[in-house]
Amino acid sequence: MIPLLIVFGVIALVVLAYGVVHLVNRRHNRAAQVDDFLHNQGDAAARQFRYGFFPSSHNGCGWIAAYNACRILGDHVQPAEIISDFERYGAILFGAFGTIPAALTHFFRKRGYRADSSGKRERFDEMAKKATVSVLWYWHGKGAHFIAVAPGEDGFVGYNVFSDTKRPIRLGASVQEFLKARNYHAPRLIAVKKELPNDDERATA
Repeated sequence: MIPLLIVFGVIALVVLAYGVVHLVNRRHNRAAQVDDFLHNQGDAAARQFRYGFFPSSHNGCGWIAAYNACRILGDHVQPAEIISDFERYGAILFGAFGTIPAALTHFFRKRGYRADSSGKRERFDEMAKKATVSVLWYWHGKGAHFIAVAPGEDGFVGYNVFSDTKRPIRLGASVQEFLKARNYHAPRLIAVKKELPNDDERATA
């Protein structure tokens, strides 16, 4: 019985600590403003924001992808609002392993957008071309990563793609080929549109 009480006590303390960190982060992040796209989460502009127990240079690609996508949508939400939402509903182990993809789908739908999500690579190009902006999640050699993807006349453009990114990166004519060429695994695409659908049918495969 005593070991069980100790376990519950430790869990309660960790949850309490995370609640305190969330409040501290929210105050800190509200004071740290940015008014441009974030192209590299290691740069000072992104590193000034905290997510869970960590600086965003460690785990911030999820909220950064959502922030960049919002700018493309013309929705100038501040990072502090996105981070606060994800800390409550999407941070994996208090941000140690970033953000679950479902948190981004929930975030965009809550803001009134249509957000269709799929893990089928063969659907990515069609979905991304029809979307105003997409968020792409995938596994690479060192872990998982989120990027914002926008369609253009010459193919797709990605934001916060690589660790040394300084500007939007051209991904080519195919999202699927971008993933294949770099051997990125287990991807998921969230296609976001400004207009609401007539019905509530959304892709969840």
